[in-house]
Amino acid sequence: MAIECEDQELLEGFLTETAELLEKLDDDLVALEKAPSDTELMNGIFRSIHTVKGASSFLGFELLVKVTHKTEDVLNRLRRGELEVTPEIMDVILEAVDLVKLLVSDIKGGDIVERELDETIGKLLPFLSDNAKEATVLKPTAPATPAAAPEGQVAEPLPQESAMQAPAEPSPAQETAPVKAATPPPRAQAAPPPAPRDDKKGDDLTDNSTVRVDVKRLDDLMNQVGELVLERNRMMQLNTDFHGGSDETSFGEEFGKLSKRISFVTSELQMQVLKMRMIPVEKVFKKFPRIVRNLARDLGKEVDLLVLGEETELDRSVVDEIGDPLIHLIRNALDHGLETPDERVAAGKPRKGNLILSAAHEGNQIVISIKDDGKGVDTEKVARKAREKGLITDEQLAAMGQREILDLIFLPGFSTKEKATDLSGRGVGMDVVRTNIKKLNGIIDIRSEPGQGSEFILKLPLTLAIIQSLLVEVEGETYSVPLAAVLETLRVEEQEFHTIGGQEVLKLRDSVLPLMRLQKIFNVQPSERSRTACYVVIVGVAEKRVGLVVSRLLGQQEVAIKSLGKYLANLPGIAGSTILGDGRVTLIIDPAGLLENSDGSGGGRLAA
Repeated sequence: MAIECEDQELLEGFLTETAELLEKLDDDLVALEKAPSDTELMNGIFRSIHTVKGASSFLGFELLVKVTHKTEDVLNRLRRGELEVTPEIMDVILEAVDLVKLLVSDIKGGDIVERELDETIGKLLPFLSDNAKEATVLKPTAPATPAAAPEGQVAEPLPQESAMQAPAEPSPAQETAPVKAATPPPRAQAAPPPAPRDDKKGDDLTDNSTVRVDVKRLDDLMNQVGELVLERNRMMQLNTDFHGGSDETSFGEEFGKLSKRISFVTSELQMQVLKMRMIPVEKVFKKFPRIVRNLARDLGKEVDLLVLGEETELDRSVVDEIGDPLIHLIRNALDHGLETPDERVAAGKPRKGNLILSAAHEGNQIVISIKDDGKGVDTEKVARKAREKGLITDEQLAAMGQREILDLIFLPGFSTKEKATDLSGRGVGMDVVRTNIKKLNGIIDIRSEPGQGSEFILKLPLTLAIIQSLLVEVEGETYSVPLAAVLETLRVEEQEFHTIGGQEVLKLRDSVLPLMRLQKIFNVQPSERSRTACYVVIVGVAEKRVGLVVSRLLGQQEVAIKSLGKYLANLPGIAGSTILGDGRVTLIIDPAGLLENSDGSGGGRLAA
């Protein structure tokens, strides 16, 4: 049934406010389970549900009102101390919140779907009293706590909202009515844990087509635009003076000053625009407490999740892409890394495991870490499983170091689980991580210590629109390599290269680095000049490392990525183009595309 609303602006306001309330609700409910005595948190949760119910009632969304009303009643009893916060109650409340998200998502999509509510509401009812008023009976010990309002009525203010109000005079009815002591509401039986919901439609209610911007950032942007207008006027005046026959010496000095000033203002303007696109990584992190809580309960494990650096900002285009890989890494840490409470005690560890999710800036990159204090990665088991599944040969395994063996977990189809489950997946989880990190030209690194735990480190560019790049020359042609993917550069004599199985390699410290000659890959005509030395640019793509062989290094430069258009959009190994200061068009290399589309020889052309 299509939604009809007289005021579209009112509906959009409802959706925006509701999405914000529901986004925070999961995190708050999980926090409440750990701190049930936090009155302020409890009241905040109650207020969120009450607000959604009131707005839904005003707009006539009956299905939403039914679910939020019963959820509000259970929360009200918790708030008044008539029920205790238990994992069983929290399971049901979280299931109800999921249903609310789904109903709001239906409204956002423009249609009212007749969803089945009875099952979820039926799980809420055992936690409510049996009389007709249900959760509206107050205990005499808490007379100041307001009750939940019946449908169609306005609820009384919460305690903190009414703290400054003068106490109301008692009505005649209140003066004459006898006070009836509330007898304890039999303890409700634990409801079964909610079944996983297949419909993921309601998981993300945020509108990614818009971004909230701090007014101060808009003011800063306006100031910089004003500065740019002043410099434009100065440039026009210089042009007039030049054509009017002004002194060339003074013109050169003034033009030099103007160039520096415009460069400064442009950089500031660019930074302000980038900041407007930036959003805190908290947008992704805030859904993980709920995920960790559910996984831990399903696995019978006890886990403390510590989130650090959620205020760290990055471009919204990157935020949209990192959710899935982080979910897989968290699931991997809980399912494979952390032990059960009994196993941890037997190993001399605390019963409760620790999972640390952190984010921080490093230069023009954001570094996200998922660290656990579990049993670590068993490299012998990884190697054995990879060999059993036919993913590597004995010869390849013999030449691998610890680092290369750890990277085997990213191979498609790899899993150390003897039997696939809903939690462990079917060998696709870590492959998804690699695919998404490749898409962002990011790097993933693994650190593991047997018996102590593991850490997965993601290094991602802050933005995908303007990048720091390393300009390199390949036989007279200039290419741009994203600096976020560059690990180091080396000057190497050609005689140091070796060939193993048709693949050119370079022995670098304790590892063997595969090489790719950009001159051959992009079919650049070799120059007549003979060289005995060249440069190797070592780039990282997800868990892989490769050396790009180039003629010269030209330096670093910030470049804006330009599209090559629809006709040339899918060139393998090319991420786009940019225009240099002298007007030349330079292609931007896509390291992930190079590895994915190369013929495997390290020196051949890209596959068609």
